Amino acid sequence: MDRFRMGWAGGMVALGILCAPAFSDGVSTARVTQIAGWLSDSQSLVGRPAADRSAWERLASLPAFANLVSQAVRRVREPMPELTEEIYLLFKTTGRRTKEYQRTRSQRHGRIPLLTLAECLEYRGRFLPPLEVTLRSICAEPTWVYNFHDRDLSNWKGQRTDIDLGSSALASDLGLCLWLLGDRLSAECRALVTARLRERILEPYRQSVEGRGRRQGWITAEHNWNAVCHAGVVAAALAISTDRMERAFYIAAAETNIQHFLQGFGPDGYCGEGMGYWNYGFGHFVLLAETLAQVTGGRLDLFEHPAAKEAALYPSRIHLQHDIYPAFADCGVGTRPTPWLMAFLNRRYGWGAPQIPSPTLAEAAEANDLLSVLVRAFPNSADRQPVPPTADRYEIRSYFRHGGVLVGRPLRGSECRMAVALKGGHNAEPHNHNDLGTFVVALGRETLILDPGAEIYTARTFSSKRYESRLLNSWGHPVPVVAGTLQKPGADARAVVLEEAFEDARDVWTLDLRSAYPVPTLRHLTRTFVFERTGRGRLTVTDRFEFEKPETFGVALITCGQWTQRSASELVITEHGESVEATIRCDESPWRVSASPIEEESSRGLRPIRIGIDLDRPVQKGTLQIAIVPRTP
Repeated sequence: MDRFRMGWAGGMVALGILCAPAFSDGVSTARVTQIAGWLSDSQSLVGRPAADRSAWERLASLPAFANLVSQAVRRVREPMPELTEEIYLLFKTTGRRTKEYQRTRSQRHGRIPLLTLAECLEYRGRFLPPLEVTLRSICAEPTWVYNFHDRDLSNWKGQRTDIDLGSSALASDLGLCLWLLGDRLSAECRALVTARLRERILEPYRQSVEGRGRRQGWITAEHNWNAVCHAGVVAAALAISTDRMERAFYIAAAETNIQHFLQGFGPDGYCGEGMGYWNYGFGHFVLLAETLAQVTGGRLDLFEHPAAKEAALYPSRIHLQHDIYPAFADCGVGTRPTPWLMAFLNRRYGWGAPQIPSPTLAEAAEANDLLSVLVRAFPNSADRQPVPPTADRYEIRSYFRHGGVLVGRPLRGSECRMAVALKGGHNAEPHNHNDLGTFVVALGRETLILDPGAEIYTARTFSSKRYESRLLNSWGHPVPVVAGTLQKPGADARAVVLEEAFEDARDVWTLDLRSAYPVPTLRHLTRTFVFERTGRGRLTVTDRFEFEKPETFGVALITCGQWTQRSASELVITEHGESVEATIRCDESPWRVSASPIEEESSRGLRPIRIGIDLDRPVQKGTLQIAIVPRTP
């Protein structure tokens, strides 16, 4: 399936968890046997079991880890909330991911890593009784999947067993809890947790891979679910299985199917899901890759996959300047790459980027899951890499030719302080917004013209009504409205690159956007971006259009700043002392300027303003141009 060609209709159906033909490739028996030969007879994972007191006492001496023990003491004194049917049904009844459900789940499941770590650090036994109470209570839950991934309640009712982001993350914590504490937990409790892990995670996964049961579609998906769920499933399998061949099966299956996740980045490493999901998805890929590298003695090294190396560079290549990254797709405005992840990759790949600080053990204590803590707090493959010399990797442009995104930056040392991100691509990307031709303008440390980013997820977000949202459809992006029509979703709505002329002084990029608009009379529609790095910088956006008969046409600018109209053709947008001037030109018709707030719930609580620029009358052919320049304070 072509990267969510099916769209987002239908919740879990859109995420690929559905009744479908079984997988046909399975896992190579020869590969399983080979991997088994690399594994130790006893279980091994990242980190060290609690019985290795020298390893854990080293961490216990650090204030950040000692604070975990204090947190655990406070948590034990608090009553653990019950996950009732009423709370679980809140998504079905409200269509919203309610704080009550999220808080209840977090307070229950979050006890596992916290109490486990506290016992590993202190090793006095006082956290074992409340931990066992927690484990038994969680094993009694009807299902471990998120309620918003269980729309028909078939998991809650025990009619089927899906593996999702929530259940796989919980499985990782449960398995690692057993591995870390071993026989300090009662045999009865260990047996109960092991049985539930096999019943709800390991066996459904194996049956799906072998084509014997319900298909878990994320196993071959190209989006974040693949990496996140594989990291959890594999950690659980390695933690509870004492059989080398069984452990090797889960490793081989993950090795085979994680290729789909890497394929989703394309040859240029572009993450169509946006920066937030790069943190989440690729972050879990790193946890999985590090786990497999350690348990196989470095023989299985996913970090060396060419696609992984390209995907790792995504944050540095999508970066505009300072701490500014475009909020394309379902990404919150202001989202940045996770510091520990960038530090790990900088060391693991030998980038030598001086602007990326080295990780600290204290920061590892801030992770909220056991696998992250163990990878970060104990020796890992990045630690073993030699410290590279610092390298100046600054580039004036990054071009994701396959992903359809161009980032332009100032010449280093020049007067220009402007950076831009320009987007083509197609409208069937994972976490897609209908946004062909959108753009972002940053000046200094401020984003004055922006992509408004994600909305707060509701039942509508991942349904056939997704594009009713004005944050997700093209009305909420700085792109044309053609004959009163917004862009359509789908892979056939695709920006075709007509021109790319890149020089030090300026970049010229022209896109054909015609396929995005289901307007029968539309003959021609191109958008040309010209980013000039000379002087203080300039971005010129020129739309050329032609119809069979006169039609309406308009464009927009999106901002969270303050704006004023100085004249019929001049707008000024200002935020936190930075300001740009937008000059409008159209020879075929006068225009009108109007502003409307985007009345949706932004994931960051923002209230973006859409500044509409619409021609006063229908025209058959025309050119509408906006030149954006920094304004002298």
